[in-house]
Formats: sequence, structure tokens, C-alpha cells
Amino acid sequence: MMERFICYLINSLCCLLYRKEYQAYIRIKDVGSVQKEKLFSVLSNNKSSAYGIKYTFAEIKTIEEFQQKVPLTVYEDYQPYLEKIKKGQKNVLTTEEILLLELSSGSTSASKLIPYTRSLKEEFQKGLKPWLYDLYSSYQAIKWGKSYWSLTPVHSGEKYSEGGIPIGFEDDKEYFGNLEKELFNYILAVPSVVTRSDNMEEFYYRTALGLLTCRDLTLISVWNPSLFILLLEFMEKNEQRLAAAVILQNKKRGREVKVLLREKAFRKLWPNLNVISCWGDAGAKYYAAKLQAIFPEAVLQPKGLLATEGFISFPFSEAQGAVLSLKSHFFEFEAREDNKIYLAEELEKGKEYAVILTTSGGLYRYRLRDLIQVTGFWGRIPIIKFLGKQDKVSDLFGEKLNELFVKAALEKSGIKDRFFMLAPESDRYVLYTKTERVPAGLEEALRENFHYDYCRKLGQLKEVKVFNLTGNPRQEYLEECVKRGQRLGDIKPVVLHLQGGWDRVFKGEYL
Repeated sequence: MMERFICYLINSLCCLLYRKEYQAYIRIKDVGSVQKEKLFSVLSNNKSSAYGIKYTFAEIKTIEEFQQKVPLTVYEDYQPYLEKIKKGQKNVLTTEEILLLELSSGSTSASKLIPYTRSLKEEFQKGLKPWLYDLYSSYQAIKWGKSYWSLTPVHSGEKYSEGGIPIGFEDDKEYFGNLEKELFNYILAVPSVVTRSDNMEEFYYRTALGLLTCRDLTLISVWNPSLFILLLEFMEKNEQRLAAAVILQNKKRGREVKVLLREKAFRKLWPNLNVISCWGDAGAKYYAAKLQAIFPEAVLQPKGLLATEGFISFPFSEAQGAVLSLKSHFFEFEAREDNKIYLAEELEKGKEYAVILTTSGGLYRYRLRDLIQVTGFWGRIPIIKFLGKQDKVSDLFGEKLNELFVKAALEKSGIKDRFFMLAPESDRYVLYTKTERVPAGLEEALRENFHYDYCRKLGQLKEVKVFNLTGNPRQEYLEECVKRGQRLGDIKPVVLHLQGGWDRVFKGEYL
């Protein structure tokens, strides 16, 4: 009981620390003014950087001038600047010191490096704090227990650049302030030391042991819902070993764990579990629903849109969706229907846009390539939903298959309630899924794409093949992505993968 009370005190103190930021957010009345103030703060602070001098930040007086003088950018545009930063050169993209180079969550390849400054971390906190205050205020029971926050093995490559700049956060607590990081050590079900696990087996074991030892788990916060499902499967597979280890720490809890794991009664392992926070849109939707089915009494709150480059939206209880994090960065939006650029106050309900960021980390008019839809407004603040990656296009011979189209085509063929992924392989595409027959209408659905159909007619592409999965594709996919250079917590479920070779990764056979 004393431990629960300590958790309540610490969680309540964190809420108190976040209240000011929450109140500042809910008082927003003029979206345009907030965004304009954010933009000119960034430009003023970085006008003497090399980038700021090149694009005359000091002379820019209006948003229109900013859009005229500063070009839209993609990651590759920053590589010459990042090479200088990596060597230790200062005042390149920002006048502020670069604290570290964080690894981005690349969907299909090794991660890119994103510069982090103190002000960029504060911009993340402008979204994190109101979200957490709202979360803990809306679900008070969370305060009375411990939390599991996404902990994944740290990057195993270089720790520092040639100029001595750290590469990568130690763990996700780094997004918070120093006081919160210290407080979190008392309320985390799984200690941060797990991030230093030498291999995946050790990581799963230490994480599972920490979770099973903690009976008073009230909040689970992970990115990929399939990761927590894999943890549950690991517990089931290693029940005797884990139960024996828990008994050494707490005999009563150990005996309870032994019985519940044998019965696969996961919901009874953590009877006070109140909220699960995870991705719930796009490719994660199926796994989120599966996790909800395992823990039906818990509230599943889909996360907002957050990228390594910036904090875009956060779930807000009154809005019944994710609201745009207006105080984090300056946002622009490219409309999908006419490719015109719109500001936050110009967004319209029902329309789809690609997100463009300007941040205090040195990214200016940066195309995030995340496609969102405006589902409504909370007051004047847009409520947005993540649809998928705008730039996820596979193009072997000019077929230009887009992930959103592929997802719709596969669902039209009846594939929507299991693991499925389409990937290129030499001169055709391969559908990886658990099935004993080729889905009816699969090829026809794909050929509704004009460019794909044209490549098929020319003979450049052969008919799609189906690979029947017989193993554990979620685990096999995650482990292969780690081998290809991604951090475990950053790996998103994908419908269309841009790289081949998966028939050598997955267990199964071609139909």
C-alpha cells in the first residue's frame, strides 16, 4: 500500500509540473497568432547561423516572405550541413549548441541523424506536458501505480560523431525535464538499464521480468502495439523460467504469475491496468485492436503523431482525437488535392494534407512526408488523424505503387485482419501473409493502378505471388528490421516495404 501511495505522490507532482503548460494550451484562441509567434521566435534565434544568413532570416518580416525566401526541404538537403555538425562545427543550422544527433525512425532503412538542441527538447515538452496532464487528469487511477514506458535497446553503432557529438538518446526519458527523469526512476515498472541489453533475447527477458514483478501496473505506453504483444508471447513461451525468477524476488507474486501465465490470463496479471497508449492508426490499427481484445477493461488511447524530427499532435480527451501541438513548432500543410500550401488556421475538415515543419532543431520548411486528415476542431484547434507516409512509393519499373493504395487494394481482396506486407522481389511483388490460398481479386485490385497495370502489360512486372507465413511474422519482421539498422521502438508496421529479400527472413513457402 505504501508503494502505491508513493506512486500517487510522484505522479501527482508530475501533473502539477505540467499544469501550466496544459492551461496555456487550452487557452489558445487565435491559432494564427500562436503560430506566427513561434515562427519568428525560431527565425530570430537562428538568424546568425550559416543557414539563417544564407536565407536572410533577419530580413524576413512576414510569413509570406518566409515562404518566398526559404525553400521547402527534405532530409537530403541537410546532409552537407550535418557533415559539418558531425565534425563539431558550430552555428551551422542553429546558433544554439547541438546537444546530440538523434536517430530517426526510418521505415525501411538505417536511421538518419536529426540534430537536437535544448530548444527543440522544450518544443517536444510543449506537446508532452499538456498530453500527460490531460491523461493523468482524465484517468486518475493511473496515479496509483507504476508505468511501463517504451524502452528499447540503444543504438549499437557509434556513440559519438567525429566531432564528439553524442549520437542517440540513452532512452525515451530524455524527452522530459531533469526533475521528471529522476522521479520516473521510482515509478517505472521496467528500469532504464534494460536499454543496455546485449541482445534481443536478454532485452525481452529483462523487460518481461520487470513487468511480471510489478502487480500494480496502471499505464502501458509503447509505440508499436505489436511489440507488447510479442512481449506477452515471450512470457507465455518462457513461463517457468520467468515465474521462478519472480519467486526469488517475491514468493507470493511469483506463484500468482506462474498460475496466470499457464492460463494465459494476461489481464489478471495486472488487474489495475487502466490505460494503454500506443499507435492506433494506419498500419498499427490491427495490432492495436488485438491488444485491446487482450485487455478489454483498459482504455486504449491511440497516440498522436510524433516523429524524431518533431512533435505534431497529441491525444486530448475533450477532443476525442489528437490535436495539433500548436506551441511546439511552426506548421505548414500541403493539400493532397491541389498541392497548395496552407497554414494551421486555414485547414478544413475532411481534407488531407502532408505535414511541413519548422523547428528549433534546425529543420526549416521540412517535408515530414506524413499524410494527415483533419477530422474536426476543438475550438479552433485542428484535430488530425495520421493516414500514412506520403513518400512510401515503390517504383521498380515505373509502377509507382503507393502504400495507401496498396493497403486499400489488399483490404479489397479480403486481407485486413492479420499480418500482411507487400514487398518487391526482382521482377514482381510478393504478398507475405498467413493464408492457404491466393486471395481472390488480388492482382486485379493492384492493376487498378494505371502505372502498375501498364508495367504488367509491357511484361516488366510479373503477376504478384503469395508467400504463406508459417512462423511468427511479427517477431521475424521486428528482428530483421533491427539487423537492418532500426531501433526496436521506432519500427512501424508497414503494408508496403520498399526492400526485398523477405522470403529469406520469414518462415513459410510460396503458394
